[in-house]
Amino acid sequence: MKPFIKFFSSLELVIACMVLGLVLVFVGTIDQVNLGIHGATERYFYSFFVMWKIPNSEISIPYLPGGYTVGITLLVNLITGLFVRFRYSWKKTGVLMIHFGVISLLIGELVSSMMQVDSNMAIDEGATVNYSEDRTLSELVVIDHSHSATTDRVYAFPKAMLKTNHDVKHDDLPFSISINQFMTNSVIQRRDENTPAKSLIANKDIGLDYYAIETPKTGKMDEINRNTAILTIFDSMGNVAGTWLTSLAFPSQEFSFEGKDYSLQLRNKRYYHPFEIKLIDFSFDRYLGTNIPMNYSSMIELTNQERGEKREFLIYMNHPLRYNGLTFFQSSFTPDELTTILQVVSNPGRYLPYISCILIFVGLTVQFGTGLITFIGRRLKKS
Repeated sequence: MKPFIKFFSSLELVIACMVLGLVLVFVGTIDQVNLGIHGATERYFYSFFVMWKIPNSEISIPYLPGGYTVGITLLVNLITGLFVRFRYSWKKTGVLMIHFGVISLLIGELVSSMMQVDSNMAIDEGATVNYSEDRTLSELVVIDHSHSATTDRVYAFPKAMLKTNHDVKHDDLPFSISINQFMTNSVIQRRDENTPAKSLIANKDIGLDYYAIETPKTGKMDEINRNTAILTIFDSMGNVAGTWLTSLAFPSQEFSFEGKDYSLQLRNKRYYHPFEIKLIDFSFDRYLGTNIPMNYSSMIELTNQERGEKREFLIYMNHPLRYNGLTFFQSSFTPDELTTILQVVSNPGRYLPYISCILIFVGLTVQFGTGLITFIGRRLKKS
């Protein structure tokens, strides 16, 4: 084990990680022009290896270590160094705190990148909402309208199941759904005499008037990936009930099966919360004589029946609401200024960066203070 311990605790490994980190930042920043911020982040920083796809083939080969590899290697180096190379004494208390600060910073970024969930909550003025929607993930939902007179039963199939292009089924549904094709991004066009024959597979509802063309995935902030799926419903005997074209651009499509009413829709994944938020009033202030936004805010009423809470909050720029482990930011609004859009962030590692900064600041202060006291003591002895 000695060669491995020596390697992972070496200063050369630290320098190599720093250099690779600089290369990743440089290359990732340049590639933002093509991939966008989200695309570059996923490819270069939230990955173990940066892959290069060989042209005209499905083969991909790694050509750079990704952000996860560099960060975890540096984390292992710091922890190993504390046990192997570090000489403990009270004079090095500041250095030790700095090490722990950097370690907590790396762990915090790792936790945030792997566990942070961002979603949006759109609320019309006067309306009440108890869920938020993920902008990057989708789900196929089948709604049973015949479940009861007052409620519907919703069956949700996540995006990961749709991308496998296999059958999806629930024990309570009398039919199965076969995913013919799933498109991460697509362009929707109206059918005409020039429509390719292979795009005429859908024979129900919206699919009779429109078809989809698959396009490359985008990671740009001002663009969205329009997920689209072509699916076929089969009964228990394997007979085809129809083929539908579903997309994030389409509303729900209704159909009947064995005398019951259903609807299906491809929508953004929803996260339901144990509380409700009502938008009381949305305000939008502009700079005098211009259309430039100066401030926009949302007066909301939060109701949590389980806790017996009913309170009002004002959410505006740089003043979010923190509640139940979630942070609500004033993100955007619709052009008619009647609907607010709140960004909802769940981040289990949100406190680690603060702890890291405090440790590093205190460590630097202690280290410089110790050095200053030692220096003054030596000067006094000489005088």
